[in-house]
Amino acid sequence: MRVVQQTTIAKPVSLTGVGIHSGVPCRVTLRPESASRGISFRRVAQGSAPASKAVTAQIKNISTTRLNTGLENDDGVSVGTIEHLMAALSLAGVDNLIVDIDGPELPALDGSAGPYLAAIEGVGLKTLGSAREAIKIMAPIELRDGERLLRVDPFDGRIIDLTIDFPDAAIGVQRIVVDLANSVDVNQIGAARTFCQFHEVEQMRAAGLGLGGSLENAVIVDGGVIMNEEGLRHPQEFAYHKTLDLIGDLALAGAPIIGKITAKRPGHDLNTRFVRRILEDRTVFERVVASAGAAALATV
Repeated sequence: MRVVQQTTIAKPVSLTGVGIHSGVPCRVTLRPESASRGISFRRVAQGSAPASKAVTAQIKNISTTRLNTGLENDDGVSVGTIEHLMAALSLAGVDNLIVDIDGPELPALDGSAGPYLAAIEGVGLKTLGSAREAIKIMAPIELRDGERLLRVDPFDGRIIDLTIDFPDAAIGVQRIVVDLANSVDVNQIGAARTFCQFHEVEQMRAAGLGLGGSLENAVIVDGGVIMNEEGLRHPQEFAYHKTLDLIGDLALAGAPIIGKITAKRPGHDLNTRFVRRILEDRTVFERVVASAGAAALATV
């Protein structure tokens, strides 16, 4: 059995953009971290060193799931809209990282995880000489909320079977089954952009959300119409993006989950509740050393 080693990135890399909810310009810098430290976020003032304690990317630090996933620690350090970066790190197989950010939320970039994946690929990964841990599902567990469902079953791999159902004709019912060890699936997931319905835009802005949203960083649908001139990147881009969000939220478990996940109408609230549900029931999983093959993460 070939054990999979923990990784970080080989050198720092920065990206800039606007927060999709705050509308605030920000710079995010990804920095290498040592083994077994996980992912953590530091708030920094522009041009200065971090002035606050880091907030770790753990389910215990969830502060909001309203249209994004946000974290806050006991010292009041908060960061919003982490899900696309967390998904990129999961898809790329990055276990340890420090993320410095000079705004309240991560930048939307183009609305997908693609720019993060490209940045990680650009600097490369570095192995750290310690074994990667995985969460291996040993018994089925599910969470239902009306017609919504998340379930994970024992499986020697990382499969997601996801279904969405929207009234808009441009979206409708979509179902995809993806294998996170398959580079084609990983690329489709990474490129899928966030989306919203046109009638939601004013509602979000009245609530102080979506202030930085535009056709440059989101797909907007109005009934049967895709309002973006360039159209979709994939006919099932909506389902792929919901899968992206799910992967980012599942990453808050702190290790890759080995099993088959079935998702129907998922969202940040259900996703993060599901992570809690899994971690609270030690009878349904084992922490194991990840080995090459089904338990290994796909890399960019």
